[in-house]
Amino acid sequence: MTQQTQSSNLLKRVGITLLILIIYMLGCTIPVPLTSISSIYREVLANSSVGIMSFMSGSNLQRLSLFMVGLNPLMIAMMIVQLLMMLRLFYFDTLSTNQVMRFQQWLTLILAVIQSLAITLGLHITKTLLDSLAVTLILTAGSLFVVWLGNINMKFGIGGTITIILFNIISGSFPSLIRSVKLLSQQRYGIIMVVLAGIVGCIILVFWIAFNRAYYPIKIVNTMMSSHDKPIILPLGLNMGAMMTYMVGMSLLMVPTLLINVLGPRSIWANPYFNMAVSGGLAFVLFYFFTFVQFDPKEQAKTMLHNNNNYIIGIRPGEPTKKYLQQVVLHVSFIGAVLNAIQLSFGLLGSQILGKFAGLAIIPMNMIMIVMFMQGIKDQLLMLLFPLRYAHLMKDE
Repeated sequence: MTQQTQSSNLLKRVGITLLILIIYMLGCTIPVPLTSISSIYREVLANSSVGIMSFMSGSNLQRLSLFMVGLNPLMIAMMIVQLLMMLRLFYFDTLSTNQVMRFQQWLTLILAVIQSLAITLGLHITKTLLDSLAVTLILTAGSLFVVWLGNINMKFGIGGTITIILFNIISGSFPSLIRSVKLLSQQRYGIIMVVLAGIVGCIILVFWIAFNRAYYPIKIVNTMMSSHDKPIILPLGLNMGAMMTYMVGMSLLMVPTLLINVLGPRSIWANPYFNMAVSGGLAFVLFYFFTFVQFDPKEQAKTMLHNNNNYIIGIRPGEPTKKYLQQVVLHVSFIGAVLNAIQLSFGLLGSQILGKFAGLAIIPMNMIMIVMFMQGIKDQLLMLLFPLRYAHLMKDE
């Protein structure tokens, strides 16, 4: 009876997730009333990587739809909340979980209004001021509805907001990829080039799967353990800050590209190589930021000293442990920060360099994001399947 209940619960969660994705897909096809595609809107999508960046950060600017703002305000709000907690500004770290979540919700609402207004006025998709206000309200409501769908999926479905972003990435990049492959196959030795691109893609995929699981082992000894026991391993992931960099930091990485439209095509920001360097630098910094958010050396040292009676071999507890962990994080995360910065900057701005083969530029970045997001969904599935496996083991005994 218990096993049947657990199986039905899993199927129910899968069904709710599929229903949410269907609703999201339908919302992305419904055009926003009182709007029209302007020449500026076409130019931004054609001459910049804003469209590509948008569907990777939870929005979908490639379509003038109800859900075009999407989850992007929530992603930025999450990053601001994490920054406030990490830096302990305004005593933010003393707030309760409910207070933090309430602040994040209000911040999401404010950012949704700002982004909706910026899209409406900046892309000139309306004709009158009254239409602009109405469209701003519609886009804000659409964004908050997508955020609500993500919260519902987190409680009753599988993957939470990650599932929606993953669906957005696949549905948004697949048509561009198909067009690029067709164009490539029509070139001289096109079939060979397509096969080589597929092989390179598989190599990149295998590498990122392995790199995403790699970690640096920090050996810890517990004072309650026997001297003959082996040290405890505290794993420090080499790619620990990547998911949040791609998922949340993508919103900040849109800034250099948006500056092109503000400052004009003659500004230095219009140079794709300069733009790529700036985006790569931002991605490098964001990777370290989110790594330290997930692995705070000060909190780790405090926990080891006061709660677990643990210490690192050869390192004194307290302040020396914190400094040691900071140095380890800085050194261990360097390769991941560089690799992710290269992948992000090339994926976002490679379209300006590769031209009509722009769809090929986002393949490595898409693979990384799919690997990381699928890992998160797989972990949740394993947690849901664990009671079923445990029941099978008990039945076999």
